[in-house]
Amino acid sequence: MLTTQQKLICALCHLGIFIGIPFIAPIAVYLISNDYFIKQQAKEAFGFQIGISILALIGGALTFILIGFPILLVAGIATVVFPIIATIKIADGKDYSYPITGDFIRKNF
Repeated sequence: MLTTQQKLICALCHLGIFIGIPFIAPIAVYLISNDYFIKQQAKEAFGFQIGISILALIGGALTFILIGFPILLVAGIATVVFPIIATIKIADGKDYSYPITGDFIRKNF
């Protein structure tokens, strides 16, 4: 069972993108926290935000041939939707892993 403090700290990691600290929040939480679950969620949030940033850079580079616009649209929607889903799952006391970056982060880091 997750405590309220664990839930709030994990929500800060996932929702950091909405308050203007997308990379800083998960890194700070990862370095400060001693809890394994919180560290795992901070790694997940950081990995997702790195993945979205890479996708946005690729989409931005491909806009001159018009393929980039759908990529940017998908990246924008994912940036809004997935952190909210992650926060809802954490609030319910469940472990959450992002669909694409989550498995890679958990297996390699």
